[in-house]
Amino acid sequence: MPAIPVTVSVAESRDLEEWETSVGQLETKVAPLIAAEVSGRLTAVNVDVGNRIEQGQLLAEIDAEDFRLARDMAQTDIDRLTALIHAQQLKVERYRTLVEKKSANQSTLDDIEAQLGALRAELRSAQVRLQQAQRDISKTRITSPIDGRVDETQVSEGDYVKVGSPLMRIGNLHWLKARLPYPETLLTNLNAGLPVRLTSPSAPDVTVETTVSEVRPSITVGSRSAQVIVNVENPGPWEPGATVTAALRVGLHEDAVLLPEISVVLRPAGTVVYVIDGDKAEQRVVTTGSRRDGQVEILSGLKAGERAVADGAGFLTDGALITVKAP
Repeated sequence: MPAIPVTVSVAESRDLEEWETSVGQLETKVAPLIAAEVSGRLTAVNVDVGNRIEQGQLLAEIDAEDFRLARDMAQTDIDRLTALIHAQQLKVERYRTLVEKKSANQSTLDDIEAQLGALRAELRSAQVRLQQAQRDISKTRITSPIDGRVDETQVSEGDYVKVGSPLMRIGNLHWLKARLPYPETLLTNLNAGLPVRLTSPSAPDVTVETTVSEVRPSITVGSRSAQVIVNVENPGPWEPGATVTAALRVGLHEDAVLLPEISVVLRPAGTVVYVIDGDKAEQRVVTTGSRRDGQVEILSGLKAGERAVADGAGFLTDGALITVKAP
């Protein structure tokens, strides 16, 4: 039989990474729901959906007239009680002098001192009411707790709101969260800390390399997938709601022996490669593992550095004559 022309590939040893891709969605990591802390009618709503806002910016205002009246009433009570306390203190001092001179009973002095204590307690109560009224007035001015964007509004000017009524939701654009679905078959390979590369069509030239923040093991009913969460600092142009594509490293095989896929063929003996033995091809049964980028991982049957047939392997049998040609 004439010699069969073949090319040669040398089995190399290097780390083999397994990457799995997924397409998910970007969300705001911090998105507080702004709610009313006092009841009243909205006199102004200063922002709309999509507006960029800064921390401390005025978002809406609630009518504060009732709270101003409560503040004025509390201040009036404080002034009245302060005057009464002053007069009662003078009365106490006079009666103490009379008691010392045996001109008044101790029981009368005790009653007057008790009245003074009651007035002081009323004064403290009025001061608390004043503080509460001032606090309520400050809460009628609704400001943003963070920098971000208005993602949702639920009220309009003129609406009456109660304590706890939702007003709007603010999304922080600085920190985002990528929510990525992965098949449940990969769940045992998923854990926090795995390397991941993220890209988004909203900024195709930007790639973010980071790690997995959280893996939620519960399987979603609709898609039968596990949820991988990646918290990421916004590189600048990304927007919440945009699509995000992730490449997640789910495995690392250190010092894996690799050959081109063309070197591995099927024969009745199993999966084989043909090792160069002089001018002959020696059939070697091998066990294969992962396949990545045209390379096959050889788990057993071949060592790193051995020379195997590449092009022409499909035409060989054990012991066939070969001639090596330039690739």
